[in-house]
Amino acid sequence: MENKECGPTGSSATTKEPVSKPAGRHPATWMGKMFASKVPEGDRVPVGQKIAYGLGGTTEVMSIWVTNNHFTPILNIGLGMSPALLGWILVIWRLWDAVCDLFFGNLSDNARTRWGRRRPFIVAGGILAGLFLPLIWWVPQGLSQWQMAAWLIPSGMLLYASYSLWAMPYYSLQLEMSPNYDERIGITAYRVVPQQIWAMCIGWIPALAALSVFGTSYNGGPNLAGGMRYISIAMAVLAIAFGILPGLFVKERYYHAASKQAKERLLPAMKQTLSTRPFLLLAVILLCNTIGSGIVSALSFYMNAYVVCRGDIVLATKIQGVTGTLLFLPSMFCVPALTWIATKFGKKALLYLALGCGITGYLSTYIFFTPEHPWWQVIPPLIISPIGMGTWLILPSMLADVVDYDELACGRRSEGSFTAVFTWIGKMTSTFISGLGGILLVWVGFNVNNGGHQPDFVLHNLRTCYVWIPITFLSICAIAIYSYTLTRERVAEIRRELEARRGQV
Repeated sequence: MENKECGPTGSSATTKEPVSKPAGRHPATWMGKMFASKVPEGDRVPVGQKIAYGLGGTTEVMSIWVTNNHFTPILNIGLGMSPALLGWILVIWRLWDAVCDLFFGNLSDNARTRWGRRRPFIVAGGILAGLFLPLIWWVPQGLSQWQMAAWLIPSGMLLYASYSLWAMPYYSLQLEMSPNYDERIGITAYRVVPQQIWAMCIGWIPALAALSVFGTSYNGGPNLAGGMRYISIAMAVLAIAFGILPGLFVKERYYHAASKQAKERLLPAMKQTLSTRPFLLLAVILLCNTIGSGIVSALSFYMNAYVVCRGDIVLATKIQGVTGTLLFLPSMFCVPALTWIATKFGKKALLYLALGCGITGYLSTYIFFTPEHPWWQVIPPLIISPIGMGTWLILPSMLADVVDYDELACGRRSEGSFTAVFTWIGKMTSTFISGLGGILLVWVGFNVNNGGHQPDFVLHNLRTCYVWIPITFLSICAIAIYSYTLTRERVAEIRRELEARRGQV
């Protein structure tokens, strides 16, 4: 029996799953060759649409990834702002972002325009996010802590609201691009590849901001905050140019069928989403991975600069940039390998592999994070990130499977609702982590005024939090993966029943 919240699951079907035939070669592009797979012709998404969709992820990188990774260290070290205050600012932004996600996800599901449910919002949101992005980095200098906070809070709320307007329809669009179990993995891969390229690039942002051309800061060190101002302008241009591409070129596959269904209010939609058991298990997987990666993001620069480099900020920024660069090729080459593993052995197998690499990598920091050999610290990320990326490659395709499961139970497609609640859970978790990062720094006794002369107990506490908090939550994640039941066979069975009920799309 399926989800009982919506009643009967519908009549059984006698139609057979379309026979998968080897796909012809994709157009002669390196991405086409990389992601070629055996997917029936009618289920495949044109390569051009997948490329446009994948490039759209640039908006997330510029708006959110850079903020998550660099906001606290750049404004803490560059302007002397309290890490705890910066942590609370991030908490406010993320809470606002989570509320916006629920609103815009429901708005997108209920939209009925001549251009579709997703595309108009993607274009508008991409433009607005790019316009508001520089505001958080152009905080006036020479102000008090609270005056700077008074600038940052509303500036960030404008950015995050615009990003949410773009992100909810963007990720909802991915869930409806193909009904095929394997093609859904490939679509995510087209997004992961450009984002990995940008991940390499943004690792160099602190080093670029530390260039002498930007002058020196209040304490005589590199002017990180001043350099970041000008870098943010380039980021804004990229966010707009690439963010609107999915809205212009990607087709909404389910719009004709979805436009006939009744609109649904926000609270009933949330209730139904949260009553879907496979979705709740995915939410646990998301929560555990977000906590693990969030702690690492919040503390990684401090581990680098103070535990390993003993306060040498210039060396730390160089190592961070080199690490991002070294991760680029392994991560790129892992994408087709991870896609193959998931299609050959199933999505759960890939998640187990990612967990194992993550736990191994965090434990290895006891060997490779050492002041005597600062460059050794590039090794643990090489263990964790390339294979660990499989989690973020697989979760969106698993969410698309959950949407089919829910449609079978309820008779309606609610990609926006599932996307909104899924990201809401992720962002509420990230909100906790964003605040926790700054609070942890205070709790362990870190004081930026001590520079490279932090007490030994501070360095010990930093390492303990950096290693054991992620490992604990990754262990919990393994239980949720074991309990998840939407296998390839079950997803194929659900598809047959749906197509018997409403026909193919």
